[in-house]
Amino acid sequence: MKYKKKYGWLILLAIVIIAGLYAYREYNRKPADLSTVDSQIKISADGLVIKFEKDEQKANLLYLGKPIEVTGLIAEINNQQDTLVTIALGKKEDMHKVSCLLDANHTNEIKRYKVGDNIMLRGICNGYLLDVELNRCVIIK
Repeated sequence: MKYKKKYGWLILLAIVIIAGLYAYREYNRKPADLSTVDSQIKISADGLVIKFEKDEQKANLLYLGKPIEVTGLIAEINNQQDTLVTIALGKKEDMHKVSCLLDANHTNEIKRYKVGDNIMLRGICNGYLLDVELNRCVIIK
């Protein structure tokens, strides 16, 4: 009986330690870098905006939460503190564009581009507000 009680406490302690280590690792896990993730969908920025304008619910089912590659002209580059870089894809005169928030690890790559350049980005679609929103974007060469 002593042995069962002694080993029972050791087993319980081992389970608690393993569960604690797993929880710590999951809590501190970083999101996957999208430069290594395959895109499920490739579309032009204008085409993506049109899909959301025509039928937002259907477009949400197709694109929301998925990694997609978007190609288009840079309408605007908004650089805030070199850590928050947002790129708007589309024509300057368009009311709705694709707004791409660059991943913090890839903000230096935008320095090679200027407004009017053609660019391909991969990001996670977060839906449609005034623009189609993509987060964690990386530049595809």
